[in-house]
Amino acid sequence: MNDLSAQGGLKRVMRVRDGLAVTVGIVIGEGILATPGLIAGYMGDPWAILGIWVLGGVVAGLSTLVLAEMAAALPNAGGKYVYAKAAFGPVAGFVAGWSEIFVTRAFSGAAKAVLIAGYVISLTGRGSVPILAGVVCIAFGLVHMGGLKTGTAFQNITTVIKVLILGAIAAAGLMAGQGRGFAPEAVFTPETSGFLAFALAYQAVAFAYYGWEDAAKLSEETTDPGRSLPKILIGGAAAVAVLYLLINVAFLNALTPAEMAASDLVAQDAIQSVLGGRTGTLVVIASLLILISSANVNFMGLPRVAFGLARDGLAPRAFTRLDDKGTPTVALGFITAIILGLALTGTFEFLIRFMMLVAISVDSMVLLAFFPLRYKRDDLERPFRVPGGPWLPALAVLLNVGVLVIIVVTQPALAMGGGVMLGMLIIGGLTFAPRDPDGENAP
Repeated sequence: MNDLSAQGGLKRVMRVRDGLAVTVGIVIGEGILATPGLIAGYMGDPWAILGIWVLGGVVAGLSTLVLAEMAAALPNAGGKYVYAKAAFGPVAGFVAGWSEIFVTRAFSGAAKAVLIAGYVISLTGRGSVPILAGVVCIAFGLVHMGGLKTGTAFQNITTVIKVLILGAIAAAGLMAGQGRGFAPEAVFTPETSGFLAFALAYQAVAFAYYGWEDAAKLSEETTDPGRSLPKILIGGAAAVAVLYLLINVAFLNALTPAEMAASDLVAQDAIQSVLGGRTGTLVVIASLLILISSANVNFMGLPRVAFGLARDGLAPRAFTRLDDKGTPTVALGFITAIILGLALTGTFEFLIRFMMLVAISVDSMVLLAFFPLRYKRDDLERPFRVPGGPWLPALAVLLNVGVLVIIVVTQPALAMGGGVMLGMLIIGGLTFAPRDPDGENAP
């Protein structure tokens, strides 16, 4: 094993198609499998359900446009923390990077491992969720010890399978369903209403879309990043938004909102309701394949965040060590251990609500980084520029902040917990982030 200087850095092996597979692979997973029922339960109306999915797609799309300019201008490993650090200094970079490691991506990876274990048990009738989830985490860690080429090859194959499966589910619901969810009598009044219902539903939608930016973490391993990254980020987000909308229309064509709200796996119940027989079991198998594809990217992207943080002095130097395949093995082992630990605890809905509160808070800061980077860093080459001047980036920031305010006001206990987590990260940044000779945070 060699350190960064001896190895010469990460290797540029990821092409546009690989990046699209990464984006689609991580975004489409447990979100679209586990959240449609939650969202239906909070909304109660088919058009409100579709509307909140569209809103989630709009926010993700605008945010992707902003991130694409920053990623093309600063194509370094680590993703969002790179832009926060460049705009606001190392403390902001520390908060952005470590929030992903300890909260957003680690929680997401753990949730996927637990769901994979649950699906295996539902198919076989045996096993322990904690033990199987642990095996899943270790298996992914071993796969990625083979290097990014091995990881992306696995991702390309599983993403193609995933898209075909979801396309088949959507087609079956659209063609064989009878529009039951769109009938006037299908609308019901949820127990939770108003801004709280909106906030809870949006947190689930945002979780389903989360990962739209993950390919940026692999910027330093992307061929021709200035041109490739915008295509990857924007193309991936658009593909996911269209597919999510089609899938939800298909679900509503087969089930009422109340039936969706009562379902643990909406895709299984929707297909079984229109095709009957053992098609529900086939959907569970398909869902398992989808989750495997999605979880793979957590183990691909997070070690690169740790690598980038360590290289900038914001994490242990050992995380920069690469093997002869260019894999940050120490970082990969650390990430695998965190996800493994989290997979043994927590409930799904609480984890995604807490995760998204922290994620939206940090994302708002990262999106704000666009303005100092655009208007104060004339030295940066910009192969891609967000159209519409500052107005589209400003809208992206306002939408994120507006949703965050609603979440905080309607869920004060959750907001307090998220605030404590963010406060700890800020204290960590102030304590451990490097400072310039004058004692101020580096620009």
